Amino acid sequence: MYKIIISTLLLTSITLAEKSYTFVGAQTAFVHYNGLSSPSVGLKYGVQNSMWRSSLNLEHARNGQNKLTSFIFQADQGILEEHFKQSDFKPHMGFSIGYIQHQNNSTDRGLSYGVNTGITYLLNQKIDLDLSYRYIKVSKIKAVNSLNSLNLSLHYFY
Repeated sequence: MYKIIISTLLLTSITLAEKSYTFVGAQTAFVHYNGLSSPSVGLKYGVQNSMWRSSLNLEHARNGQNKLTSFIFQADQGILEEHFKQSDFKPHMGFSIGYIQHQNNSTDRGLSYGVNTGITYLLNQKIDLDLSYRYIKVSKIKAVNSLNSLNLSLHYFY
């Protein structure tokens, strides 16, 4: 429970200093870990201001008996802004920290940390489409050392 509280505090503290926009989103991804690959689906809740975008992500992947569930706090910042000022494409990079649960014959839980990068396309002022790559290092789970994922997200700002 304290992990959720800390994540929420991080999420809100990053964006309290200036005007921010709240968003919800849906995500699908292709996840690769320890020789296994599987699709995943997820939900996102986040806040964005002119400098940072932060989100809480709940994701689930399944490959046969292997089930992978993650709760991840992700923060990213725009890069190369001068080159993309007049464009609807916005590149970004950032970091991720979270909690991972892997189930097969037994259930293992661990913490994770990593980096992410991608590009967002602004469809209009309320909706964007994000294509990103995330690498996460996992601790305390025997069957999962790291995760690589290619994510496609749709965000609605309100």
